[in-house]
Amino acid sequence: MGRRIPGRLTLALARSIVDAMIRFAQDNMLAPGSYAVADEGGYPLAFERRDGAPPATSDIALEKAWTAATMKASGRLLEVITRGQGWRLNVKYGGRLTVIPGTIPIIAGGKVIGGIGHSGESAENDLRIAQAGLAALYREDPPKPERLDPTLSLARRVAEQLIEAGKPVAVAVVDEWGWPIVMYRADNAAPGLVEIARSKAWTAAAFRTPSEEASKYCRSSAGEARECECTRGLNERYLPLPGGIPFTTAEDTTLAVGVAGLTPEEDKALALKALSSLGLKPLT
Repeated sequence: MGRRIPGRLTLALARSIVDAMIRFAQDNMLAPGSYAVADEGGYPLAFERRDGAPPATSDIALEKAWTAATMKASGRLLEVITRGQGWRLNVKYGGRLTVIPGTIPIIAGGKVIGGIGHSGESAENDLRIAQAGLAALYREDPPKPERLDPTLSLARRVAEQLIEAGKPVAVAVVDEWGWPIVMYRADNAAPGLVEIARSKAWTAAAFRTPSEEASKYCRSSAGEARECECTRGLNERYLPLPGGIPFTTAEDTTLAVGVAGLTPEEDKALALKALSSLGLKPLT
């Protein structure tokens, strides 16, 4: 028997889609990748990247989910509709729109309520993995991964600790280079908070310091702010607001967490509390 899907996606439903995609990839011995679920507006609800997956697959998966939700069509259908001219739409949308397979809309009650994106395998396997996630959405007992990669497992625990606090926040956990591993958005959190959380986490990871302290690298010897120097190129995610904390794992790996949704000071306090409860050491 299938389950009834509400008219709006929740984080729990989005995570069940991600779980099913990971399980399908594992069962079929497919390469590790990135898994994304967006809401009706294209904003991320849940994202995960397995250990060993190329970092750049994260943004590809996210853009696939965004495309499926906002274009209300699969990548395969868009490829047919545009007749090989999809690149023209990419110019309009700043490179975000993709017609690559692995791009699937989520439909409930005849309405598109979100999108699924997967990246990391061949185009055909990206599609199969995304389809497995969609199919699981309608099952009473959606499949879960038999195991999780060590870094992804830890990142999940950090994100879950923060979400379970019940606050209207978005959470991002990134690797030492700032690439996302896990991003979740609580059901009561504003859609735009995910990008803020990710930027805080990126800033903490890239500068190896709590995010608000990164501003010390963007001042002249006279103490004058030179923010423009810190926001060029790869540093476009630079956001020196409290709420991004780098931390070390038991294996001496550096990760970082970003929280957004409360005041910046409250975001930071929530992040530190979550890390402390898991026995993780913040870098200060």
